[in-house]
Amino acid sequence: MTAAATRRQVLQGAGALAGLAALARPRPAAAASRAPNVIIVYCDDMGYGDLSCYGSPLIRTPVVDRLAAGGMRFTTMYSASPLCTPSRAALLTGCYAPRVNLPLVLDPRDTNGLAPSEVTLAEYLRDAGYATACIGKWHLGEPARFRPDKQGFDRFYGLLGSNDWNPRPALYDGDQIIENPADQPTLTRRYTEQAVSFVRDHADRPFFLYLAHTMPHEPLAVEPAFAGRSAGGDYGDVIETVDHYLGVLLGELDVLGIRQDTMVIFTSDNGPWYVGGTGPFAGRKAETYEGGMRVPFVVSWPGTVPAGVTYEEPACMVDVLPTLAALAGAGLRADRVIDGRDLSAALLRAERVDRGDIFYYSRTDCNAVRRGQWKLHVKRFPGPYYTGRGFSATEELPQLFDLDRDPEEAYDLSGRHPELVAALTARIRKFDEDLKADSAQRA
Repeated sequence: MTAAATRRQVLQGAGALAGLAALARPRPAAAASRAPNVIIVYCDDMGYGDLSCYGSPLIRTPVVDRLAAGGMRFTTMYSASPLCTPSRAALLTGCYAPRVNLPLVLDPRDTNGLAPSEVTLAEYLRDAGYATACIGKWHLGEPARFRPDKQGFDRFYGLLGSNDWNPRPALYDGDQIIENPADQPTLTRRYTEQAVSFVRDHADRPFFLYLAHTMPHEPLAVEPAFAGRSAGGDYGDVIETVDHYLGVLLGELDVLGIRQDTMVIFTSDNGPWYVGGTGPFAGRKAETYEGGMRVPFVVSWPGTVPAGVTYEEPACMVDVLPTLAALAGAGLRADRVIDGRDLSAALLRAERVDRGDIFYYSRTDCNAVRRGQWKLHVKRFPGPYYTGRGFSATEELPQLFDLDRDPEEAYDLSGRHPELVAALTARIRKFDEDLKADSAQRA
């Protein structure tokens, strides 16, 4: 058996963690006090209802469940977009995607991307002394000037675009194509192998690992060892595969003795497409109903983030950058607007943080706003992505919902609260005008 085959067997088998322990180098000497390592595991099109700890009756995710039990589970975390490219731009910049001029999903014909002048989470953390790696799906620009190495990442291994591109995307190691097209059933395992290698190589200093899985974005792909295991069909198989390999990565942190030095975030870029669960919420990917934008969000940092906490206050993925920057001691640039808010008080002390209004952008338009329990819809996207409830993009709008009592957004209360509708409509208009003026200056 070849060395590569042996390695694959170790990672796939029931004894994966023990195998990795045997392969690991000795625990590095840890500093008495240091900023946390950060790992963001970012799934693609995984729904709010696709994890056991978020109520899935069909998909088993014991590793994520343990992560949530030992940390904090957010129930009202929003992606900043219901689509791939803009959601990633928002996560990495702390800005709604139209502000950084990436409101649309990139395809192989596009020559634009995330401008090198934008400052990403990786750049903030690298400036604070972190080693940085992007492993997995990038989808923020294929031309060389937009790639991860131009956005603060020391290491890149993965796909520059979406796995449904035509032609199918190549697998890159740095700036070199190593497989064209990428062998998609093996990606979750190989991403994990690269993640483990990066963590080992940088266990003696702060590191930031952005592990952006290709799955469960369609076309679904899974290795034979995991096929047919889940009651959730092929979709469930790929989620359970991701969960398994998350366990491999966490096991490596344990072996290296750095688990308590590491914050792990497990989440998704937006809601599911035609397959996948949205829990109690209406809408799916590409829509600004809750099911398109409310995502699972689990945070674990043993001994620091309180264990077993369910955090119900609304939050948004743009908040990740300022929160992690604060925890790492990285000051934000004063020359640009950041839409996110620092949630470190929530993570460290389980304090309620009122982060203000949350805006629901789809493509270039602000479709809705949430303030407290209230959500006002003023626009919908009409087109092939729109899978709503049988009405056009304009009829019956605006609509006002009390999300605390009506999470399905089924009962319009706009007629009963005209003053609130007027105030929130004005808020959307002013915020959107200011954002687009700022985006024009950044272009």
